[in-house]
Amino acid sequence: MKTKQITFGQVREIPKNVEETRRIPFILSTGTKDRHHTILNQTNWQLDNYKRNPVIGYMHNLYGDLCNAPDPDDIIAQTKSIGVIQEAGGLLALAASAEFEPASLNLKADKIFRKIILGTLGAASVGFLEIGKGNWGKGDEAKGRDNETYRFAGQELLEWSVVNIPSNPDGVKRAMRDQTTAAISYAFRALGGKYRLSEIETMTVRDILDLLDGRDLEIREKDPEKVRKMLDSKGAQSDIDSIIEKQWVELKKGVLATYGFVDPLEKQIQEFKLKLKKFKS
Repeated sequence: MKTKQITFGQVREIPKNVEETRRIPFILSTGTKDRHHTILNQTNWQLDNYKRNPVIGYMHNLYGDLCNAPDPDDIIAQTKSIGVIQEAGGLLALAASAEFEPASLNLKADKIFRKIILGTLGAASVGFLEIGKGNWGKGDEAKGRDNETYRFAGQELLEWSVVNIPSNPDGVKRAMRDQTTAAISYAFRALGGKYRLSEIETMTVRDILDLLDGRDLEIREKDPEKVRKMLDSKGAQSDIDSIIEKQWVELKKGVLATYGFVDPLEKQIQEFKLKLKKFKS
């Protein structure tokens, strides 16, 4: 299976009419060796698939992360033009023009746009898949040598983002570690501290979700597999019905204590009971 790889770029320049167009050009990749000891082939970029949906993200959060659902405001701009150009001195580079969403639509996009103009942001990060089979250099550039260098045969652009950390190949790895730590800490709290952090680290996402479901049904078993079997059993539905019944009774008590009567709200309570049952199932 191919793995997405990352390379870095930066703002090319700030146009004088940027306030009117909201467009900023970026250099996304060049043919110089990067910190991964790799050289991308600027004459063999595959861009067709990306051009069908040329969105630009912030910090690669186009799909959400381990702790957060996708946020449409993380799509901050769209690519208006992209292709390989020849820079001064004959250097080939993948360049793109980003048009940022207006403040009326996306305050996050406007803030990033302003920071780029100010100069406090200016880095881009490109995700791509390798095309074909590249080759390692020879002599001092051979694999395993101090100056090892891998030359790609070609690349398919998957996406690109404005990022905080410029030209740092460890930046994405560090962000993923931070997200994973946050997710484990959340699971630890949500499960009531019944499991050690080291235990949660060995669990799958499904294990954690099933344990959370078991907690909601007051199942005290700590083995995720046993909880899963209990949730799949016919008895689980009766447990759900029992909990809904308790919640319904508590709701009626609350209405009675607040208003002094229940009957006029009986229909609404019944509707709530049905909705709650559907939600639990």
